[in-house]
Amino acid sequence: MIAMLVMAGLSIAAGWFVYAIGYSDKGQRVMLCLSLSVLAMIYFLFYASGQLFWAKYVSNSAAIVYTNFASIFAALAAGWALRLPKTPAWRRGILSALLAMVSAAAILWPLLSIAIRPAPEGGDEWKNGVAMQTSWATCSPAAEATLLRAEGIDISESELIPMCLTDSSGTPTLGLYRGIKLVADEQGRSVNVLNETLDEMWNRDDWPVLMAVKLPYGVDDRRYVDQWGWIPGMGHSVVALGLTSDGQRMLVGDPSVGLEQWSKEDLRVLWHGDGIRME
Repeated sequence: MIAMLVMAGLSIAAGWFVYAIGYSDKGQRVMLCLSLSVLAMIYFLFYASGQLFWAKYVSNSAAIVYTNFASIFAALAAGWALRLPKTPAWRRGILSALLAMVSAAAILWPLLSIAIRPAPEGGDEWKNGVAMQTSWATCSPAAEATLLRAEGIDISESELIPMCLTDSSGTPTLGLYRGIKLVADEQGRSVNVLNETLDEMWNRDDWPVLMAVKLPYGVDDRRYVDQWGWIPGMGHSVVALGLTSDGQRMLVGDPSVGLEQWSKEDLRVLWHGDGIRME
């Protein structure tokens, strides 16, 4: 709630600044600024919003709110909309109000998404030390439960679902970070977002590590889809628990299957650098 109030204050300040000070008397410049701010908002929502790398710079559990700059871009657009020349006041007012609503929705989205798409209840099912997901949308809370139990913290998938801001469509990546961060803070532990290559992580041999994985489009090896059930483009969460005795394969807790062994070649295909480790 503090993060939402902070971002609301920054957005209001940004909108007021461009309306009162940062505008131009030339209509073309105002229209250009309005267009650029809307494009920036759309680009941010599609390509930067909720990405795990933000947690490297904002370690707070509310990083999902603090780093959603779409609200500020929308507020800037709302301020410039009120300065559009040769436009009736009622049209400028409607456009500005709609953009302000978009800004508010961006700030409140972690709560709105749960209200619109209620989260599943979850459960507490385990198999060989791996928490099993109770629905297709809860792989991240289940993987997080596996990570935390490996760190000596007993917690269930159902307890982590609200912490991770999971809804019926899944878990935002920064929501997953939020869940781990809240538990870590309670335990006096720290959370690190990985900044390592696969080879560096493998050689460091410091487990467990929660990994966000995904089968990208265009992979020629049909085994991932035909035999192992991977859906191209769909994100998934698993936990690297350690290496096998010969050091050639990785023990992976997959909440959809259980305990598996993955080769380094598998990880080169499925893992793209996003991971979390507790210290």
